[in-house]
Amino acid sequence: METKTFLMTSSYYPPHHIGGDATHVKYLSEELVKLGHEVHVMFSLDAYRYKKPDFKGSLKETEEVNGVFLHPLQSPLGKTDLYITYLLGRSAYVKKNFERLLGEFKPDVVHHHNIFFLGYDLLKKQGSYTNLYTAHDYWLICQRFDLMRYGKNECTHKDCLTCTFMSKRLPQTWRRSKGFREAVKDIDTIIAPSNFMEKKLSEGLPVKANIVHIPNFVPSLPGDIKSSGYSNYFLYVGVLNKHKGICNLLKIFKEHGREIDAKLIIAGKGSLKEKIVDYIARNKLGDKVIVLGWVSDEMLWSLYNDALALVVPSIWPENNPIVALEAMSVGTPVTGTDAGGIREIIEKIDKNLIFKENGLEKIETLLHNKNFYSKEKIKQVYTRWYSLEGYLREYEKAF
Repeated sequence: METKTFLMTSSYYPPHHIGGDATHVKYLSEELVKLGHEVHVMFSLDAYRYKKPDFKGSLKETEEVNGVFLHPLQSPLGKTDLYITYLLGRSAYVKKNFERLLGEFKPDVVHHHNIFFLGYDLLKKQGSYTNLYTAHDYWLICQRFDLMRYGKNECTHKDCLTCTFMSKRLPQTWRRSKGFREAVKDIDTIIAPSNFMEKKLSEGLPVKANIVHIPNFVPSLPGDIKSSGYSNYFLYVGVLNKHKGICNLLKIFKEHGREIDAKLIIAGKGSLKEKIVDYIARNKLGDKVIVLGWVSDEMLWSLYNDALALVVPSIWPENNPIVALEAMSVGTPVTGTDAGGIREIIEKIDKNLIFKENGLEKIETLLHNKNFYSKEKIKQVYTRWYSLEGYLREYEKAF
Protein backbone atom coordinates (compact mmCIF):
# COMPACT_ATOMS: atom_id res chain seq x y z
CA MET A 1 0.00 0.00 0.00
CA GLU A 2 1.47 3.35 -1.00
CA THR A 3 1.85 5.92 1.78
CA LYS A 4 -1.35 7.89 2.38
CA THR A 5 -2.73 10.53 4.72
CA PHE A 6 -5.74 9.46 6.82
CA LEU A 7 -8.20 11.60 8.77
CA MET A 8 -10.27 9.65 11.31
CA THR A 9 -13.38 11.21 12.85
CA SER A 10 -14.75 9.79 16.10
CA SER A 11 -16.76 10.99 19.06
CA TYR A 12 -14.17 9.42 21.38
CA TYR A 13 -10.51 8.45 21.43
CA PRO A 14 -8.62 6.62 24.21
CA PRO A 15 -8.04 7.26 26.99
CA HIS A 16 -11.00 9.65 26.74
CA HIS A 17 -13.56 7.06 25.73
CA ILE A 18 -16.21 4.67 27.03
CA GLY A 19 -16.23 1.69 24.66
CA GLY A 20 -14.71 -0.59 22.06
CA ASP A 21 -15.44 1.66 19.08
CA ALA A 22 -12.79 4.14 20.21
CA THR A 23 -10.39 1.29 20.98
CA HIS A 24 -10.74 0.16 17.37
CA VAL A 25 -9.93 3.68 16.11
CA LYS A 26 -6.78 3.69 18.25
CA TYR A 27 -5.72 0.21 17.14
CA LEU A 28 -6.26 1.05 13.46
CA SER A 29 -4.62 4.48 13.63
CA GLU A 30 -1.47 3.21 15.35
CA GLU A 31 -1.11 0.25 13.00
CA LEU A 32 -1.41 2.52 9.96
CA VAL A 33 1.33 4.75 11.42
CA LYS A 34 3.58 1.70 11.78
CA LEU A 35 3.07 1.07 8.07
CA GLY A 36 4.35 4.57 7.29
CA HIS A 37 1.05 6.42 6.83
CA GLU A 38 0.22 9.83 8.30
CA VAL A 39 -2.82 9.61 10.55
CA HIS A 40 -4.89 12.39 12.12
CA VAL A 41 -7.83 11.83 14.49
CA MET A 42 -10.52 14.43 15.18
CA PHE A 43 -12.57 13.59 18.27
CA SER A 44 -14.74 15.35 20.84
CA LEU A 45 -13.44 16.04 24.30
CA ASP A 46 -16.82 17.66 24.97
CA ALA A 47 -18.46 14.26 24.40
CA TYR A 48 -16.19 12.67 27.00
CA ARG A 49 -16.94 15.43 29.50
CA TYR A 50 -20.65 14.84 28.91
CA LYS A 51 -20.28 11.15 29.75
CA LYS A 52 -17.74 11.76 32.52
CA PRO A 53 -18.72 15.02 34.27
CA ASP A 54 -15.94 14.61 36.82
CA PHE A 55 -13.31 14.96 34.07
CA LYS A 56 -11.79 18.46 34.36
CA GLY A 57 -8.76 18.08 32.12
CA SER A 58 -7.95 19.62 28.78
CA LEU A 59 -5.76 18.87 25.77
CA LYS A 60 -3.67 20.89 23.35
CA GLU A 61 -5.16 21.81 19.98
CA THR A 62 -2.92 19.15 18.42
CA GLU A 63 -1.07 16.38 20.22
CA GLU A 64 1.01 13.49 18.89
CA VAL A 65 0.58 10.15 20.68
CA ASN A 66 2.32 7.02 19.38
CA GLY A 67 2.76 8.76 16.03
CA VAL A 68 -0.94 9.64 15.68
CA PHE A 69 -1.86 13.33 15.49
CA LEU A 70 -4.83 14.05 17.76
CA HIS A 71 -7.18 17.01 17.25
CA PRO A 72 -9.57 17.24 20.22
CA LEU A 73 -12.70 19.35 19.85
CA GLN A 74 -13.55 21.67 22.74
CA SER A 75 -16.41 23.94 21.74
CA PRO A 76 -16.88 27.31 23.49
CA LEU A 77 -20.49 26.17 23.96
CA GLY A 78 -19.45 22.97 25.75
CA LYS A 79 -22.32 20.54 26.29
CA THR A 80 -24.74 22.92 24.56
CA ASP A 81 -23.02 22.16 21.26
CA LEU A 82 -23.67 18.45 21.83
CA TYR A 83 -27.40 19.12 22.34
CA ILE A 84 -27.48 21.18 19.14
CA THR A 85 -25.78 18.37 17.25
CA TYR A 86 -28.27 15.85 18.60
CA LEU A 87 -31.29 17.94 17.58
CA LEU A 88 -30.04 19.32 14.25
CA GLY A 89 -27.69 16.54 13.21
CA ARG A 90 -24.85 18.98 12.67
CA SER A 91 -22.59 21.44 14.45
CA ALA A 92 -21.15 24.62 12.92
CA TYR A 93 -18.18 24.33 15.30
CA VAL A 94 -17.41 20.72 14.34
CA LYS A 95 -17.86 21.36 10.63
CA LYS A 96 -15.55 24.39 10.76
CA ASN A 97 -12.79 22.33 12.37
CA PHE A 98 -13.36 19.41 10.01
CA GLU A 99 -13.02 21.68 6.97
CA ARG A 100 -9.91 23.24 8.50
CA LEU A 101 -8.26 19.84 8.86
CA LEU A 102 -9.26 18.88 5.32
CA GLY A 103 -7.56 22.03 4.06
CA GLU A 104 -4.42 21.63 6.17
CA PHE A 105 -3.66 17.95 5.54
CA LYS A 106 -5.58 17.13 2.35
CA PRO A 107 -6.20 13.52 3.36
CA ASP A 108 -6.35 10.70 0.82
CA VAL A 109 -8.79 8.83 3.06
CA VAL A 110 -11.38 10.19 5.49
CA HIS A 111 -12.62 7.40 7.75
CA HIS A 112 -15.64 8.16 9.94
CA HIS A 113 -16.40 6.04 12.99
CA ASN A 114 -18.85 6.82 15.81
CA ILE A 115 -19.91 10.38 14.91
CA PHE A 116 -23.00 10.53 17.13
CA PHE A 117 -21.67 13.72 18.77
CA LEU A 118 -20.13 15.17 15.60
CA GLY A 119 -23.03 15.25 13.16
CA TYR A 120 -24.08 13.58 9.93
CA ASP A 121 -22.92 16.44 7.68
CA LEU A 122 -19.32 15.21 8.03
CA LEU A 123 -20.36 12.33 5.78
CA LYS A 124 -20.91 14.76 2.89
CA LYS A 125 -17.81 14.51 0.72
CA GLN A 126 -15.88 17.77 0.38
CA GLY A 127 -13.02 16.70 -1.84
CA SER A 128 -11.55 13.87 -3.89
CA TYR A 129 -10.69 11.70 -0.87
CA THR A 130 -12.03 8.19 -0.29
CA ASN A 131 -14.96 8.50 2.12
CA LEU A 132 -15.30 5.56 4.54
CA TYR A 133 -17.62 4.88 7.48
CA THR A 134 -17.40 2.03 9.97
CA ALA A 135 -20.74 1.14 11.55
CA HIS A 136 -19.71 0.43 15.13
CA ASP A 137 -23.37 0.67 16.13
CA TYR A 138 -26.77 1.23 14.48
CA TRP A 139 -26.66 5.05 14.51
CA LEU A 140 -27.23 5.31 10.75
CA ILE A 141 -30.61 3.58 11.04
CA CYS A 142 -31.64 3.94 14.69
CA GLN A 143 -32.02 7.05 16.83
CA ARG A 144 -31.27 4.98 19.94
CA PHE A 145 -28.25 3.58 18.01
CA ASP A 146 -28.62 0.21 19.81
CA LEU A 147 -31.56 -1.18 17.77
CA MET A 148 -33.51 -1.81 20.99
CA ARG A 149 -37.27 -1.24 20.74
CA TYR A 150 -38.24 0.99 23.69
CA GLY A 151 -34.85 0.06 25.13
CA LYS A 152 -36.12 -3.42 26.02
CA ASN A 153 -35.88 -5.85 23.11
CA GLU A 154 -34.24 -6.05 19.70
CA CYS A 155 -36.22 -4.00 17.18
CA THR A 156 -37.86 -6.14 14.51
CA HIS A 157 -40.63 -3.72 13.52
CA LYS A 158 -39.85 -0.04 12.89
CA ASP A 159 -41.91 2.35 14.98
CA CYS A 160 -39.27 5.00 15.49
CA LEU A 161 -41.39 7.93 16.66
CA THR A 162 -43.17 5.93 19.37
CA CYS A 163 -39.87 4.33 20.40
CA THR A 164 -38.26 7.76 20.66
CA PHE A 165 -40.92 9.07 23.04
CA MET A 166 -41.04 5.82 25.02
CA SER A 167 -37.28 6.17 25.41
CA LYS A 168 -37.82 9.72 26.73
CA ARG A 169 -35.87 11.36 23.93
CA LEU A 170 -36.58 14.21 21.56
CA PRO A 171 -37.08 13.14 17.92
CA GLN A 172 -34.28 13.75 15.43
CA THR A 173 -36.35 15.05 12.52
CA TRP A 174 -33.21 15.46 10.37
CA ARG A 175 -33.16 11.69 9.88
CA ARG A 176 -35.97 12.09 7.33
CA SER A 177 -34.30 15.00 5.55
CA LYS A 178 -32.87 15.15 2.04
CA GLY A 179 -29.58 16.37 3.51
CA PHE A 180 -29.15 13.20 5.58
CA ARG A 181 -29.93 10.95 2.61
CA GLU A 182 -27.44 12.81 0.43
CA ALA A 183 -24.75 12.62 3.11
CA VAL A 184 -25.16 8.85 3.46
CA LYS A 185 -25.14 8.52 -0.32
CA ASP A 186 -21.73 10.26 -0.37
CA ILE A 187 -20.09 7.43 1.61
CA ASP A 188 -17.96 5.39 -0.77
CA THR A 189 -17.85 2.31 1.45
CA ILE A 190 -19.60 1.40 4.70
CA ILE A 191 -17.68 -1.16 6.74
CA ALA A 192 -19.90 -3.54 8.73
CA PRO A 193 -17.87 -5.45 11.36
CA SER A 194 -20.50 -8.22 11.55
CA ASN A 195 -22.76 -9.96 9.04
CA PHE A 196 -25.64 -9.03 11.32
CA MET A 197 -24.78 -5.34 10.98
CA GLU A 198 -24.45 -5.65 7.21
CA LYS A 199 -27.94 -7.19 7.01
CA LYS A 200 -29.57 -4.55 9.22
CA LEU A 201 -27.97 -1.66 7.32
CA SER A 202 -28.99 -3.15 3.98
CA GLU A 203 -32.58 -3.30 5.22
CA GLY A 204 -32.71 0.04 6.99
CA LEU A 205 -30.63 2.65 5.16
CA PRO A 206 -32.60 5.40 3.39
CA VAL A 207 -30.45 5.01 0.23
CA LYS A 208 -28.54 2.22 -1.48
CA ALA A 209 -24.97 1.96 -0.27
CA ASN A 210 -21.82 -0.06 -0.83
CA ILE A 211 -21.56 -2.15 2.35
CA VAL A 212 -18.70 -4.57 2.98
CA HIS A 213 -18.23 -6.92 5.89
CA ILE A 214 -14.82 -6.57 7.56
CA PRO A 215 -14.61 -7.91 11.14
CA ASN A 216 -12.75 -5.88 13.76
CA PHE A 217 -9.23 -6.91 14.68
CA VAL A 218 -6.87 -7.02 17.63
CA PRO A 219 -3.19 -6.21 16.97
CA SER A 220 -0.19 -8.17 18.17
CA LEU A 221 -0.21 -9.06 21.86
CA PRO A 222 1.91 -7.59 24.64
CA GLY A 223 5.28 -9.33 24.81
CA ASP A 224 5.05 -10.54 28.41
CA ILE A 225 1.67 -11.17 30.03
CA LYS A 226 2.05 -11.51 33.79
CA SER A 227 -0.15 -13.49 36.15
CA SER A 228 -3.34 -11.75 37.27
CA GLY A 229 -3.13 -13.27 40.73
CA TYR A 230 -6.53 -14.94 40.23
CA SER A 231 -7.47 -18.46 39.14
CA ASN A 232 -10.54 -20.57 38.30
CA TYR A 233 -12.84 -17.73 37.23
CA PHE A 234 -15.11 -16.51 34.46
CA LEU A 235 -14.55 -12.97 33.30
CA TYR A 236 -16.86 -10.10 32.38
CA VAL A 237 -15.26 -7.03 30.76
CA GLY A 238 -17.27 -3.99 29.77
CA VAL A 239 -19.52 -1.13 30.74
CA LEU A 240 -21.70 -1.85 33.78
CA ASN A 241 -25.03 -0.95 32.19
CA LYS A 242 -28.27 -2.91 31.86
CA HIS A 243 -28.06 -3.43 28.08
CA LYS A 244 -24.79 -5.32 28.57
CA GLY A 245 -26.63 -8.09 30.42
CA ILE A 246 -24.51 -7.87 33.57
CA CYS A 247 -27.63 -8.13 35.77
CA ASN A 248 -28.62 -11.42 34.14
CA LEU A 249 -25.13 -12.79 34.67
CA LEU A 250 -25.23 -11.87 38.37
CA LYS A 251 -28.60 -13.58 38.65
CA ILE A 252 -27.09 -16.81 37.34
CA PHE A 253 -24.41 -16.71 40.04
CA LYS A 254 -26.99 -15.86 42.70
CA GLU A 255 -29.31 -18.75 41.81
CA HIS A 256 -26.69 -21.34 40.85
CA GLY A 257 -23.57 -20.24 42.67
CA ARG A 258 -23.25 -23.57 44.49
CA GLU A 259 -23.39 -25.45 41.21
CA ILE A 260 -20.69 -23.34 39.56
CA ASP A 261 -17.25 -24.40 40.73
CA ALA A 262 -15.65 -21.09 39.75
CA LYS A 263 -15.78 -17.38 40.55
CA LEU A 264 -16.92 -14.44 38.44
CA ILE A 265 -14.62 -11.45 38.04
CA ILE A 266 -16.10 -8.19 36.77
CA ALA A 267 -13.79 -5.60 35.17
CA GLY A 268 -15.36 -2.32 34.13
CA LYS A 269 -17.22 0.72 35.33
CA GLY A 270 -20.62 2.23 34.65
CA SER A 271 -23.90 3.48 36.05
CA LEU A 272 -24.73 0.17 37.78
CA LYS A 273 -21.48 -0.29 39.68
CA GLU A 274 -22.79 0.76 43.12
CA LYS A 275 -25.98 -1.28 42.68
CA ILE A 276 -23.93 -4.31 41.66
CA VAL A 277 -21.70 -4.01 44.72
CA ASP A 278 -24.82 -3.70 46.90
CA TYR A 279 -26.45 -6.70 45.17
CA ILE A 280 -23.39 -8.84 45.87
CA ALA A 281 -23.38 -7.83 49.55
CA ARG A 282 -27.15 -8.37 50.05
CA ASN A 283 -27.03 -11.81 48.47
CA LYS A 284 -23.81 -12.85 50.20
CA LEU A 285 -21.96 -13.43 46.95
CA GLY A 286 -18.68 -11.98 48.11
CA ASP A 287 -16.96 -15.36 47.88
CA LYS A 288 -18.20 -15.92 44.30
CA VAL A 289 -18.20 -12.52 42.59
CA ILE A 290 -15.33 -10.00 42.56
CA VAL A 291 -15.81 -6.46 41.21
CA LEU A 292 -12.49 -4.93 40.20
CA GLY A 293 -13.85 -1.81 38.49
CA TRP A 294 -11.55 -0.17 35.97
CA VAL A 295 -8.22 -1.96 35.49
CA SER A 296 -5.04 -1.05 33.61
CA ASP A 297 -4.36 -2.47 30.15
CA GLU A 298 -1.61 -4.63 31.62
CA MET A 299 -3.97 -6.12 34.20
CA LEU A 300 -6.72 -6.60 31.62
CA TRP A 301 -4.49 -8.76 29.43
CA SER A 302 -3.53 -10.78 32.51
CA LEU A 303 -7.20 -11.31 33.36
CA TYR A 304 -7.99 -12.40 29.81
CA ASN A 305 -5.08 -14.83 29.81
CA ASP A 306 -5.93 -16.50 33.13
CA ALA A 307 -9.73 -16.74 32.70
CA LEU A 308 -11.65 -19.96 32.07
CA ALA A 309 -13.70 -17.96 29.58
CA LEU A 310 -14.94 -14.48 28.80
CA VAL A 311 -18.71 -14.11 29.18
CA VAL A 312 -20.57 -11.67 26.88
CA PRO A 313 -24.16 -11.68 28.24
CA SER A 314 -25.43 -8.68 26.27
CA ILE A 315 -29.13 -7.99 25.80
CA TRP A 316 -28.63 -5.57 22.93
CA PRO A 317 -27.53 -6.92 19.51
CA GLU A 318 -23.78 -6.46 19.83
CA ASN A 319 -21.85 -5.81 16.64
CA ASN A 320 -18.34 -7.29 16.82
CA PRO A 321 -17.18 -6.65 20.40
CA ILE A 322 -13.45 -5.96 20.78
CA VAL A 323 -13.35 -7.60 24.22
CA ALA A 324 -14.26 -10.98 22.71
CA LEU A 325 -11.49 -10.70 20.13
CA GLU A 326 -8.97 -9.64 22.77
CA ALA A 327 -9.82 -12.69 24.88
CA MET A 328 -9.50 -15.03 21.90
CA SER A 329 -6.15 -13.53 20.91
CA VAL A 330 -4.62 -14.98 24.10
CA GLY A 331 -6.42 -18.31 23.65
CA THR A 332 -9.37 -17.77 26.01
CA PRO A 333 -12.78 -19.07 24.84
CA VAL A 334 -15.89 -16.89 24.71
CA THR A 335 -19.45 -17.70 25.71
CA GLY A 336 -22.46 -15.42 25.56
CA THR A 337 -25.92 -14.64 24.29
CA ASP A 338 -27.33 -15.13 20.82
CA ALA A 339 -27.58 -11.37 20.24
CA GLY A 340 -26.48 -9.63 17.06
CA GLY A 341 -22.94 -10.42 15.98
CA ILE A 342 -21.97 -12.27 19.17
CA ARG A 343 -23.13 -15.55 17.64
CA GLU A 344 -20.77 -15.06 14.69
CA ILE A 345 -17.78 -14.95 17.01
CA ILE A 346 -18.71 -17.75 19.39
CA GLU A 347 -19.78 -20.27 16.76
CA LYS A 348 -16.29 -20.11 15.25
CA ILE A 349 -15.14 -21.73 18.51
CA ASP A 350 -18.15 -23.91 19.28
CA LYS A 351 -21.80 -23.09 18.60
CA ASN A 352 -22.70 -25.01 21.77
CA LEU A 353 -21.28 -22.13 23.81
CA ILE A 354 -24.08 -19.78 22.71
CA PHE A 355 -26.87 -19.37 25.25
CA LYS A 356 -30.26 -17.77 24.76
CA GLU A 357 -31.69 -17.45 28.28
CA ASN A 358 -30.03 -19.12 31.25
CA GLY A 359 -26.29 -19.33 30.72
CA LEU A 360 -25.73 -21.92 33.47
CA GLU A 361 -25.71 -24.80 30.99
CA LYS A 362 -22.97 -23.22 28.90
CA ILE A 363 -20.91 -22.28 31.94
CA GLU A 364 -21.07 -25.89 33.08
CA THR A 365 -20.07 -27.02 29.57
CA LEU A 366 -16.95 -24.90 29.83
CA LEU A 367 -16.13 -26.22 33.30
CA HIS A 368 -16.48 -29.83 32.14
CA ASN A 369 -14.52 -29.36 28.91
CA LYS A 370 -11.56 -27.23 29.99
CA ASN A 371 -9.11 -29.34 28.01
CA PHE A 372 -11.26 -29.36 24.84
CA TYR A 373 -11.02 -25.59 24.40
CA SER A 374 -7.24 -25.44 24.17
CA LYS A 375 -5.50 -22.09 23.92
CA GLU A 376 -3.92 -23.06 20.63
CA LYS A 377 -7.29 -23.86 19.08
CA ILE A 378 -8.74 -20.52 20.16
CA LYS A 379 -5.68 -18.63 18.90
CA GLN A 380 -6.07 -20.30 15.51
CA VAL A 381 -9.63 -18.99 15.28
CA TYR A 382 -8.39 -15.50 16.18
CA THR A 383 -5.58 -15.62 13.62
CA ARG A 384 -7.90 -16.74 10.84
CA TRP A 385 -10.72 -14.26 11.43
CA TYR A 386 -9.63 -11.35 13.64
CA SER A 387 -5.93 -10.67 13.09
CA LEU A 388 -4.45 -7.39 11.88
CA GLU A 389 -3.20 -8.92 8.64
CA GLY A 390 -6.65 -10.13 7.65
CA TYR A 391 -8.24 -6.78 8.44
CA LEU A 392 -5.69 -4.73 6.51
CA ARG A 393 -5.99 -7.01 3.49
CA GLU A 394 -9.72 -6.27 3.24
CA TYR A 395 -9.41 -2.65 4.40
CA GLU A 396 -7.03 -1.79 1.58
CA LYS A 397 -9.63 -2.90 -0.95
CA ALA A 398 -11.96 -0.14 0.29
CA PHE A 399 -9.72 2.51 -1.29
